[in-house]
Amino acid sequence: MNNMQIVVNHWQEVTLKSPAKKVNAPLIEECTGVPNYKAREDQRQQVFEQITKENYVDMLDRVKKLSGDDSVVGSSNFAKFMDCFSSEDDPWIEEINETLEDE
Repeated sequence: MNNMQIVVNHWQEVTLKSPAKKVNAPLIEECTGVPNYKAREDQRQQVFEQITKENYVDMLDRVKKLSGDDSVVGSSNFAKFMDCFSSEDDPWIEEINETLEDE
């Protein structure tokens, strides 16, 4: 999962071709106004301050359109995670807990 892919989808429907910050810095600036993005703490904070309830919902809708196949550039398994996370059905949590306990 490319975290930048998820973040940018708060503002635009876009499939990143690269996880490189340098490559995506112009897009981050276009979406958020944060120039020369290098993921410094102050820059991340500026970006995260612009995430709202409204664009969070937009991001979920956009991410659901992405491929879930991790061999595909620009894919993400985040939509699957969010479906599980927001479900009343919680066996997946037990499975994770059991796996962690076994380690």
